[in-house]
Amino acid sequence: MKTTIITLLATIVITLTASASPALLVETTITEHHANGGKDVLLAPSITVESGKQASMQVGKFDYAVTPTLLNDGTVDLRAILTKHNGMKTDMLATPRIKAQLGEVAEIQIDQLAFTTKTSLAK
Repeated sequence: MKTTIITLLATIVITLTASASPALLVETTITEHHANGGKDVLLAPSITVESGKQASMQVGKFDYAVTPTLLNDGTVDLRAILTKHNGMKTDMLATPRIKAQLGEVAEIQIDQLAFTTKTSLAK
């Protein structure tokens, strides 16, 4: 009976350890493009987050939340939310979804905002 319980506990620990999601480093640059051809970098956050979990940060008037999920084929499905605080009001600026291979740079443009991102395994 005692041996069975110890074996069962060891199996549970091994299962929990093996199913832990990897930590991912998400490096993003968000730029605003102007009609005259100019552009401004709004944010350039680097966030380490566990695959499938959300991480967020505030930079000045901007809040950036990101949820990267590493899929079995090595693709990262990244969902983000960018909001801006204007006094007592908060405006949602964009909610990009980007899919790219782990380690590759991907870009998406939503209206005047461009999101360039690279996701890699955190060290």
